[in-house]
Amino acid sequence: MTTALQLPAPGVRGEGAARGWTGHLWRLLLVVTVAGGGLWTAWHGVAGAAWGDVLTVLRQLRLGQVATLTAIWLGGLGVYATVLSAALPGLGVRRGLLLNLSGSAVANVIPFGGAVATGLNWRMVKRWGHSNLAFATYCVLTNMLDVGTKLVLPVVAVLGLRIVSVHVPTTLWVVAAVCAAVLLVTWAAQALVVQLVPPDEPDGPTPPPFRAEWWPAGLLAPLRQTAVRTRALLIRHWGRLLPASAAYVTAQVILLGFSLRAVGLHAPLTVVLMAAAIERLSSLVPLTPGGAGVAEVGTIAWLVAAGLDPVEVVAGVLVYRFFLIAMEVPVGGLLLGAWAWFQRAPRQAPVPAP
Repeated sequence: MTTALQLPAPGVRGEGAARGWTGHLWRLLLVVTVAGGGLWTAWHGVAGAAWGDVLTVLRQLRLGQVATLTAIWLGGLGVYATVLSAALPGLGVRRGLLLNLSGSAVANVIPFGGAVATGLNWRMVKRWGHSNLAFATYCVLTNMLDVGTKLVLPVVAVLGLRIVSVHVPTTLWVVAAVCAAVLLVTWAAQALVVQLVPPDEPDGPTPPPFRAEWWPAGLLAPLRQTAVRTRALLIRHWGRLLPASAAYVTAQVILLGFSLRAVGLHAPLTVVLMAAAIERLSSLVPLTPGGAGVAEVGTIAWLVAAGLDPVEVVAGVLVYRFFLIAMEVPVGGLLLGAWAWFQRAPRQAPVPAP
């Protein structure tokens, strides 16, 4: 018996496309509202700076200062590429840099583009011969290290302020305590998954939280494999992963310090460290690329509260965020375009007729 293929009516397809575009527009509107509203609040509501004054400060940037900031930014990306290459054996630093910049370029342009960037990176690593399990482990490990360093930084910054006998507001103490608690819970959960999720051939009864019939089919085995591989990679390559992750965060702190110096501010190291910790932690907010509009509010509020000039603070933070967020779009876009160009299938020469 043959069943005719039922295609949706043109009107139905049109309605589906319209709903898709409407969803994209709503997400774009949300991103623009959060980012724009946050930036306006940062420079006008928090700092009380006039936009014309900020532009005047930005125009005074010299070419040598921009070159120095670019070198620091590129150095940090190179260090982070070593983290990515260690998280996916066989990747290499060059391809790690390509993955990082191309994914960031997509994620920083498309509203809620993290999933799209992950899909792009998956396609790239598959073209290079890596397995799905290896890519899943890579994603878990790199995100775990990224979030972990962002949670550690506020704890280090608060301790640094206390060492130099600077008053630490209660809010920052609470933030640091929450970050430390989240770190402990995360590491405990990862260890729990490895120990309790049954292997492919379980012996004996399965612990109640992980009974197979309570979970979607085929989920438990990949979950355990990914957790086991993640822990094994971390143990095997911790000498590269942990120092390089710390060095990458250090490069970002240095970039913020030099960005402030470029606009005429000479802030103490502990103040810069706390500002970078607030900015890095705020970048975890998934509504906008890199937490745009959210990270600026907290960072500028702390620097202004530390007694720095509000206009120069806004200018310095904008320079810093420009390198972290905006610069990745053209550079990553160019690298992605070049990769796509070289991945084109070669044209076959026409076969001559006999």
